Parts: sequence; C-alpha cells; structure tokens
Amino acid sequence: MPRMHPTHLPEKANRSERQLFTAFEGLQGKDDWVVMTGLTVGQHVAGLSGEVDAVVIAPGKGILLIEAKTAEHVEYRDGQWFLAKNPRPTKNPLVQLDGARRSIRGFLKQRDLLHGDEPIARLVWFTNLGRWQFDNGTPHDLTFFEWELAWSDDLAKPAETVERVLAEHSAWFGEAEGVSVDPASLTAEHATDIADALLASFSAASSAADRRRARLIDERALLEDQELVLDLLETNPHLYFDGPAGCGKSWLVAVAARRAARAGRCTLLTCWNMLMAESLRELVGESPFDIEVADLNAVMLRVCGLTENPAGADDRWYRHELPERALQALAEHPERGRFATICVDEFQDVAGVPLLMDVLRALAVGGDPAQARFVLAGDAGQQIMRAAGERAEPLPAARELAPGLVHVRVRRNCRVAPRLLRAVSGQLGRPLDHAGDRMPDSTPGALDVVPVAEGRELPALLTALKAQLEHFGPDEVVVLSPFGAQSSLVGRFLAREPANREERQLRDLLSGERAVAWRSIFKGKGLDAAAVVLTDITPDAAAWADERRLSWNDMLYVGMTRAQYGCTVLRSEGAPWSGELDAELGAARVEAARPGVRVVGGAQNAGAAAAMVAMAGRSGGGNSKG
Repeated sequence: MPRMHPTHLPEKANRSERQLFTAFEGLQGKDDWVVMTGLTVGQHVAGLSGEVDAVVIAPGKGILLIEAKTAEHVEYRDGQWFLAKNPRPTKNPLVQLDGARRSIRGFLKQRDLLHGDEPIARLVWFTNLGRWQFDNGTPHDLTFFEWELAWSDDLAKPAETVERVLAEHSAWFGEAEGVSVDPASLTAEHATDIADALLASFSAASSAADRRRARLIDERALLEDQELVLDLLETNPHLYFDGPAGCGKSWLVAVAARRAARAGRCTLLTCWNMLMAESLRELVGESPFDIEVADLNAVMLRVCGLTENPAGADDRWYRHELPERALQALAEHPERGRFATICVDEFQDVAGVPLLMDVLRALAVGGDPAQARFVLAGDAGQQIMRAAGERAEPLPAARELAPGLVHVRVRRNCRVAPRLLRAVSGQLGRPLDHAGDRMPDSTPGALDVVPVAEGRELPALLTALKAQLEHFGPDEVVVLSPFGAQSSLVGRFLAREPANREERQLRDLLSGERAVAWRSIFKGKGLDAAAVVLTDITPDAAAWADERRLSWNDMLYVGMTRAQYGCTVLRSEGAPWSGELDAELGAARVEAARPGVRVVGGAQNAGAAAAMVAMAGRSGGGNSKG
C-alpha cells in the first residue's frame, strides 16, 4: 500500500477525490509510492492559490499530477474545453495542471530538491466517462496527448495507468531536443524528501514555562503601574498601604525598600511570616545596597546575637522574652538597628502587639521614628490567627507607630483573574472591597468547588492536582489547609505508606523531585500561587475555628485569594462558608475604624497566645512544608 496523504479522506473531499483516494488506497506492492490527494498549491506561480486533485510520486518512474473531473458531458472544440455541471465549465484542465506543475517545480528547486531530470507528467482523469463514449476516435490534438487522459475504466487499474502515463511522458521528452529526462534519478529516498517538502509536518505548543513567562510579564506590567503612588514618599515620610488581597501591596513595599536603599538609606524590609520574607527577598532581588530583608523574628534573633529560637519556644518567647531581649540589645548596641527606612508587609500581623511595636521603633535610626521613614502595608481582613475579641486595628496602630503617616487606599486588583475574584466573592458571600480590575476581564480564571464524599478525599485531591498541572507547573501550584503538618489531609497521608497505585501517584506529586508545595493557610498568608487547591474544608474544621474564636470565612478568604488564576475547593458535605463568629465580624467590618489602638491581650488570653505562636511559624502546630 502506498504512503497516503492524508491518511484518511476529509469529509469535504469531492466525489472525484474520493474515487481517486479509494483507487490508490488499495494498491498492493507499491509501498514506496507516495500519493497525495487534494493538495493545495498555496505558493502558486500565478499568485493565486490552486489545487491538485492528486499527486503520485513513483520512485524510478516519475511524478504525476492528476486533475479529476466528474462531468458526464465533455466537449472540446477549437482548443476550448466545456465540462458540463462544472463550477467553471470552460476552464482548461490541462492548463490548470501546467500552472500547478510550474509551481511545484519552482518550489522544489528553491529547496534544492529537484535535479532537473525527474519526469513530471500531467493527467486529466474523467472518472464518470469511458473511453468508448467519445465520438472522436482519437481525443487529442497538437495541444495535448491522448495518453494525458484517463477514464472511468482506468479506476480499476490505477497503478498501470500511472506507469503508462509516466512511461509515455519519458519516452516522448526523452527524444526531445534540449530536454533531460531520467526516471531513475527519482529514488525512493528522493521521493520521500520531495513528499515531505510538499506536505511538511510540524507542531507548535506553548509550554508551561512559556505560559508562565507571559503571565509574569503581564503581572509585572500591572504592578509597575501601581508604583506611581510611591511618589508620595517625596513629600510624606510615612505611608500605610491599605487594601484587599490582590492589589499589589507587597510589590509596593518591596519597591519602596529598593528605592530607599538605592538612595543610600539603610533599609529594613520585614514581615512576620518566614515564607513571606522569602517572597519579599525574591521581589527585591540581589542588591549591592544597604538593605536587610528578613522576617521580624529573624531580625530580633540577629540583634540579640542568637542563631535560632529555643526548642519548644512558646508564645511568651515570641511576644515577650525575645522582643525584650532585642530592646535591651538595641539599647546597648544601637548600631544593630539604625535603619533610616523601615518597610513592613502584612503589618496587621504585628499591629497592636506592644513589644513588637517598640522593637520597630528601636530599630529606627536614633531609636526615633521621626528620624526614619516607615512604609507599611496591611489588610485588616487577613488577621486569621487572631481570635475575634483580640483583633487589632492596623491603621490606628500604624499612626501611633509613625505620627503623620499618610493612609493610602489601594483598591485596584492587579494580581487575581477578575472572574476568579468575583467567584470567590460570590461564594463567600462577602464583598472584597475592590474598586476595579487592572487585569483584563478576559484573563482566564476559575473557581471550582468540588463536593467530596467521606473517604474520597485523596482521590479528589489527585484529580484536582492533575487538572491544575495541565495548565501550570508544579512550582506554581500549592495545596492549602486550615491545619498544619500533623492534622492536615496531606500531612497525615505522607506520614504513612501509600496503599494503592493512585496513592503512589499522589505521593509522587507531593514529595517527588518537582513536588507541589503544601502548607497551612496561615503559613501561606500573603503569598501568591498561580493555582491553589484547598483541602480539609469540612464541618469539623469549621468547628475547630469556632472553638478558637477564629473567623472561618476570613480563613477561606485568605486561602482562596492566594490563587491568581485557578482555585479548587475540596468541600465535604455540610461544610459551611461562614462560622459562628462571622455574623458579628461582618457587622464589625462595616464600622468606621475606631481611634486609638486595640491592644492584643496579655498573657491571660490563651487563645491569642496560641495564635501568635502559630503565626510565628516556628512551632509544630499549624505549620507544614513550605
């Protein structure tokens, strides 16, 4: 059987093309032949696209171009053709083939694929007429040969017909003056090269890396538009950027720190979350200037001359002992501070904790905020580790830290696909306080809430990860849970051996060479990922939050808005979108900010104490792989 192109006849093929395809498809003993049907001649010498019904490349014989006609009435008079029921009945089929032949010959010569002596013949095949139906005994004249015509009878012997025409062509032109014809020059290898050139195969697909690069370029352009507000620093020493998730607050703080350092100011860029500090370090990049980027706990350890927190450190260490030691060390060694610019991201995490505020003041040059510049950013709605009665008001806290501070409200979303953001808002039943979108509304984004039956959590997670990994790389997807390593679905799963093939696949995705990251929502706060899968969204998890006086709705808000483009929520039956505390918190959210600072309680409040330990990200509870 010859090599057929296409391998299957297209539905749009006309009757004559179907007849030729069927005739050639069944050939035996012609495995080195190449047959192309319905070949479009886009690079036509006449400048217009043409088509050849069939091209047969027969090694050792030549190349035959075929024009098939299904007309049941044909007339030829005075060099003019008339083919009844044809779209262009007077078009000369042989002239049509001549144009295609010149085009193919020129195309192959440009690519050095034609020696010049390969026979290239033409054939008009009347598939609905027999030779005997012509009243003229010899249908030919000076303009063409009778052997350049074929009939319906010849469909039963296509190979013989092709070989006959090519033999007649070679015999005639082999005797012609100045014409070189050598069928032997068309070897099987040469025939394959010609066929591959006439109908080349290629494919193109954007890789995950390509798509990621394009997204990063777009995201960077949107974020850079936000930098205009940093011009306020020229006339205002202290700024507080306040806004919901996705408005580029972290970017603004990082750029402000980079600008300050470039201007020769000793600069600190800090936050509470260790992973967030790593993200800020990536935003700032390598810098030859005097800038320190670290989480506040690491800064205090450095000031105290310590390398790490003590084993089993509790809330008292993080909120009292370490800050007190840091204050004492700064009093004795002020050179360990002396920052002319202090930038704090996720400020709501430390707002209202008196000793931490004192540490920030002491880190300023001269221990006086009035001599330094403060650039702060926060979102009061992301205080997910503080009990309802212990939440701080970050804006008043910022004003107390840096008198004369200018409050800048950033409300334009430039990080989350608008469709995803609207879906999150609708699902959680809460307005997200965005004034508009910098991202185009057409940006692909989706929220998928998947009902999960009891006992099917792991298969659901595997399915969700596979779906997200079709669009994003493993380093762009993260699994989040309300719980940490010991209690989360992923943590418990990885602590045992996989029980079946599906579980082995899931284990490879979560702990292999290019593993998908997984962590608690608390550790992921402030961080972005192209896609997020939320697990452990269960009635028990919501009850756990209620028992600790934590907002379940806020927790879901933080988890879902970590996603930039895709978010999958694996939701167990009966899992609520709001907890018991969210009704009163919802009312509190619409109140105007009260003057002064609500201080996060003292040691007598065990709930707040445990929360700060977990926020520090350095104890076992509530944390998992970063």
